[in-house]
Amino acid sequence: MRDSLEQRLATRLRSLGETVGDELPPPVDLELQVLRRRRGMRATRRWSGLSVAAAIVAAAATVAVVHRVTGGDSIRIATSPTTAAPVRDSLQPGTVMLSARGRYVVSLDARGHTNATMVQAQHGDITYARATADHRALWYLSLKKGSDACGDVVRADIDGRTSTIVTHAVAFDVSPDGSRLALYGAGDLAHDRCSPVKKGSAGRIVVLDLTTSASSALNVPNVTSLRWSPDGTYLVSLSCSPGGCDGYRVIDVPRAPGGSLTVEPGESGARPARSVRSASVVFGPHDLYTLGRGPTARIASVDPRAARVPVLVFSGGGTWDVTQVVPTTAGTYVVAARVKSATSALYRIVQGKLVFVRPLDNPGIFTPVAPLEAAG
Repeated sequence: MRDSLEQRLATRLRSLGETVGDELPPPVDLELQVLRRRRGMRATRRWSGLSVAAAIVAAAATVAVVHRVTGGDSIRIATSPTTAAPVRDSLQPGTVMLSARGRYVVSLDARGHTNATMVQAQHGDITYARATADHRALWYLSLKKGSDACGDVVRADIDGRTSTIVTHAVAFDVSPDGSRLALYGAGDLAHDRCSPVKKGSAGRIVVLDLTTSASSALNVPNVTSLRWSPDGTYLVSLSCSPGGCDGYRVIDVPRAPGGSLTVEPGESGARPARSVRSASVVFGPHDLYTLGRGPTARIASVDPRAARVPVLVFSGGGTWDVTQVVPTTAGTYVVAARVKSATSALYRIVQGKLVFVRPLDNPGIFTPVAPLEAAG
C-alpha cells in the first residue's frame, strides 16, 4: 500500500513541475531596492567610523590632561572655573558693615539698612565687632562689667548660631583669618588673667596664636584701639589720653608664633596738636583711614608702611562734626552731624562732599566688612 501511494504522489509532483516556468520574474523595483540597501550600509559604516574616531580622540585628550595635571604616577582631579563649588557666604547678601549697638550686633547693606541681627548679648554693651575674612565667625568685645573693667572677647559662629567667651581684654582685634588675637590690658593676658590698666601705668599688647597658644608681648601706654592689617602682618594701635591722642603705632607681627613684636618708626612718638580731642583709625579695602576731631574734622587715607604724604579725603571745614569713618568697597561712609546739631546721620563721601544716606537714631559703632573672596 505504501509503495502505491508514494508512486502516485511522485507522479503528481512531476506533472505540477511541468506547469512552472524555469525562472521566476524579478520584482519591478528590484534595482531601486538594491540601491537603497547599498546607501544604508554605506551610511552605517561611515557613522560607525566617526564614532570610533571620536572615542579615540576623547581618550587621547583625557590621557593628555591627566598627564599635565598629575606630572607623576598619581591621579589628581582638578576643578575648573565651571566645576568649582561656589563659596557660601554666611553673612546676608550685600553686607558692607557691622554695627555694635548696645547688646546687639547688626549687619547693614550699602544703603545703611539693617539686613540681619547677628548677636544679642545677655549682659553688657558690645563696643567692637569684627567678621573674619571667610565670613564664618564674628568676634566682639562685651563690657558686661563696665568700661573700667576687662571685657569678654567672644567668638560667635554665624552658621551654628553659637558663641563662646574665648578670653578677656580691655581692647582687642582678631586677625582676618581668625587665627590670632591682639589683646590689650594689664596682667597675664596670654593665660586669660586680664586686669584693667591703672592710671599712669603702661599696659601690654599681647598677640596670642589660637592654634599653638604661643604669645608675644609689648608694653604700650594708653591704647584705646587695636586694628589688624588686611594682610595680617602688622597691627596699628591708637593711644589717647584726656589730653589728646599720641598718634598711631605700627607694630610688626612675626610670621612664626611667639616671636618679638616690634614698633616701626613713623608717626608713633609724634604728638599731634592738643586741639585734637579724640581720633580713630580703621582699615579700608586698601589704606588706613585716620579721623582727627578738633575745630575741623579731618579724614585722611594713608599707607602705614609707605613714606607717602597722607591723602586728605574729607575736611569738615568747621561745618561738620564727624564721629566715625567706615571705608568699604561700596564707598567711604561717615557718621556725622552739622556743628551744634544733635542729630547724626549716615553719609557717604563723594568727591570730598558728604552725600546723605539715611538718618540714624542709634548709630552704634561701625566696622567695615571685607567682601568674601571667591575660591581660587
